[in-house]
Amino acid sequence: MKCKLTPRLSSGDWNEFCSRFHFPPDDMPHIQAIYTALLPLVESYAHYSLDQDLDGVSLPHYAYGFVTLGNGVDELSELYLNHEQIQEAYIVDCISLMLLSKAYEEFAHVVERQSRLYLAELSFLGDTYSLELLPQIYACLTPDVIHLTDGQMLTPLKTAALILHLDTKPHANPRQLCDTCAACKNFSCPSRKSPFQNLPRTYGAMQIFHIK
Repeated sequence: MKCKLTPRLSSGDWNEFCSRFHFPPDDMPHIQAIYTALLPLVESYAHYSLDQDLDGVSLPHYAYGFVTLGNGVDELSELYLNHEQIQEAYIVDCISLMLLSKAYEEFAHVVERQSRLYLAELSFLGDTYSLELLPQIYACLTPDVIHLTDGQMLTPLKTAALILHLDTKPHANPRQLCDTCAACKNFSCPSRKSPFQNLPRTYGAMQIFHIK
């Protein structure tokens, strides 16, 4: 199955954008101008299945699929890089990450409506599930706008392979469950939103801050 997605950033997302990616508020007019140029280039789709037919996934209810922002995002980023506009290319990448989270949330709502189940958890290949599932998912879905290279990379670059754990009972709000930054296990990421006190304590931090 295939569905068109229309991810957008709302006015309330821009404060989060600055804090998450460490931009000063004075840069916001320039960032929003790039967003305005980027948005018409976004061709976001989900290719997905509600069938329980993946080897290595033993959940009672799940869906799986690809979510992409399309080639236009990659082309704009490459255009900036070709003109040595590194900051602008980085801004495109940051905006794209937030648009992907919006696309995941929209996709989750589509799956919930069609399956009559509720999203319990959003998982990515390489995290909870092995990347070895990628060729199998690609063969099952045969997406027309997404390609799998010989090196097992997906193009367009702003494309993700997802497994949605579903349940008969509602869990958290899909927006919270699709907040990939909050759930990310890359604790050293400079764009991480989780506060220090929620991060696991390393031995070095315990020694420096005298934590027991």
